[in-house]
Amino acid sequence: MKTRVLLAGLLMIVTFSMAAQDNGNAKKYGFKSAIVKLSSDVMGQKVESTAYIDEYGAKECQKTKVNVPGMGSVETATISKDGKAWSVNYTMNQVQEMDINPADQPNFLNLTDDMKKKFKIEEAGTEKILDKDCVIYTMETEAQGMTAKLKVWCYKGFTLKTETEVMGMKVVAVATDFKEDAMVLPQVFDVPKL
Repeated sequence: MKTRVLLAGLLMIVTFSMAAQDNGNAKKYGFKSAIVKLSSDVMGQKVESTAYIDEYGAKECQKTKVNVPGMGSVETATISKDGKAWSVNYTMNQVQEMDINPADQPNFLNLTDDMKKKFKIEEAGTEKILDKDCVIYTMETEAQGMTAKLKVWCYKGFTLKTETEVMGMKVVAVATDFKEDAMVLPQVFDVPKL
């Protein structure tokens, strides 16, 4: 059971990590703000997330809810702002500050040759997701010592769909609702004191 929860957590991190990157002062997205609902199935567990974005990605909060057999509903969030990130587990009343290294994730809005080489990024066409024109990329990344192969659909730098393969498992995550230039309340980015 613990292995299953760990792998589900790893896949969620890899799948949604494209939305939790920080690249210093560079804009991450080609829109000022957005609220995005995402859905995926991780090893039979339905994962629902909502991403809140403001200031072209300088502030982000991704709230996730998953029902884990034997544990019930688990609610978490990843908040990033001011060059820092926090992992919040509301279910276990835990907050952990994390270091952000801009070199760990590509900025799809401003892809450089170095990023393409490091992550083995190749363009693989275009497709519409939620009526948004997306550029499709294939890439590889490492998380907790495991290599993951990804196919990502990017709209103005934001990943609206991912297909992730790691350890023989495949996870597809897709945006089910995208509100560009949405009004995002500032308190969404407050780090809770649990």
